[in-house]
Amino acid sequence: MAGAKRKYIEAAYGLLVRDGVNGVSIRKVADEVGCSSTALYRHFPDIDELIAVASIRFLRDYIEDARILSKVEMNPLELNLQLWECLAYYSFRNADIFDNLFFGHSDGGRYSEAIRGYFEEYPEDLAGLKDFMLDMFRDATTVAERDSVLLNRAAESGMLSRDAAVFLCRVDTYLFRGMLSDLRGRDLEDDDFRWVTREFMDLLIRSYTTQLEEGYSILVVKPDFVAGGATRDADERSSYRVKIIPVSIGPAAKGVSRATA
Repeated sequence: MAGAKRKYIEAAYGLLVRDGVNGVSIRKVADEVGCSSTALYRHFPDIDELIAVASIRFLRDYIEDARILSKVEMNPLELNLQLWECLAYYSFRNADIFDNLFFGHSDGGRYSEAIRGYFEEYPEDLAGLKDFMLDMFRDATTVAERDSVLLNRAAESGMLSRDAAVFLCRVDTYLFRGMLSDLRGRDLEDDDFRWVTREFMDLLIRSYTTQLEEGYSILVVKPDFVAGGATRDADERSSYRVKIIPVSIGPAAKGVSRATA
């Protein structure tokens, strides 16, 4: 039946919003749509896959922010840090759902299948993303793989060494996973999520600072403005402005060892 798969995804998404990961079942989705469980199994082999695909819908705000950021002139590290801030803000508010989506299966297979299945059904969600940004959202099979795309581009541009790109990818992923896990099941206020996002970004930026090649520095303006201008609601997240800038190296600074995390 045309459009049936979308109906199942949207029903499962509605249940995730209302009842969380543990509140979604094949029977509940079938009841919402008004079909039999057997009909639903024609499109999804089990409830875990349906939950994973429906969970991708929670990335819509993140993708919209990425679409906005893709129009701003930034180098790979600046873009990567801004994307991390967006992902952290939206995922920390739904930690149970995103922890299950990104890290619920150790091989990453569930996430890659969910990405493929969702964007086959909703290709319009990727409209406006071009070139490597489109590939990054559509084809990356894990959070680490998405992160490595921009870190490797930074290494190619001379901002990081290859070893530093690998190191930062591991640190980024471990930190993100640890904070998501810590937030699971916690009932927090909006200001708490903003604070946790800022803590995450502070830690991330500190680790990046230790790994930049000589001649580069990170300039950070703390969150004091609303991202996306007037296009969003009043409860908008506030965002870091991050610039990776070249700096002159004087004779006194040469030979100074770089800190390692």
